[in-house]
Amino acid sequence: MIHLEVAALEEAEIPLDRLLEGRASLLLCYPRFTREEAERRLEELRGLGVDAIILEGRHEVEGLKVLGKGHVSIAVEARVDDEVYALKIRRTDADRESFMDEAEKLRMANEVGVGPRLVRHTDNFLLMELIQGEYLPEWIEALSPGDAELLRGVLKGLLEKARKLDEIGLDHGELSRAHRHIIVSGGEPRLIDFESASTERRVSNITSLTQYLFINRRMRRLISRIIEPPEIQPLIEALKQYKREPSDENYRRILEVCGL
Repeated sequence: MIHLEVAALEEAEIPLDRLLEGRASLLLCYPRFTREEAERRLEELRGLGVDAIILEGRHEVEGLKVLGKGHVSIAVEARVDDEVYALKIRRTDADRESFMDEAEKLRMANEVGVGPRLVRHTDNFLLMELIQGEYLPEWIEALSPGDAELLRGVLKGLLEKARKLDEIGLDHGELSRAHRHIIVSGGEPRLIDFESASTERRVSNITSLTQYLFINRRMRRLISRIIEPPEIQPLIEALKQYKREPSDENYRRILEVCGL
């Protein structure tokens, strides 16, 4: 183990050649740090062209600001030359040996214009477009009744992205609990985090997302402040029909029932 100095404030941007000197090194090998593994991962980062890690974000790990934290990875900002990207770091206790499968699924989504743009990857890192904005529930909370058309546009845009994923046979896997998987950036809804995505199971992006938006109690309550939500029973019938036959006609029927 290396000695980690405890500091009240950690420098926001940490160049790679100083990353192992302070507490931010914990992020390289969270939650089980070893110097040997940290040095290996540092070389991977150099191979990706990363110049520095930036400690910014709305979440924290060991008192360090990060973009996100999950069971598989931690996400931070990273600088490559003059550009800032999102960098996912595989946890040492993750249930998978590499990011190879997630990278493949994200590349599939990118081909139909969905998800953060994949830049490059290694076994332990995914370098992606940094999407800045608000999580969907917080974005809706900030709207006023005069923003009805803006909200309808975002909701329809979300369903269009889910439809594209259905059409290529890629199931996101987290859209039934999507509160941390949708960011609204510049008025555009973006789906993020494809670590649970799969082509092996039956796709349910439209059905899962529609239920999350309009049947989930919290989301339905948020949306009803701005627009009239769809009646639940006709929506359930439309979703059942789409599940039986995911055609364009049945997809349009869902949009119609939702008033989109």
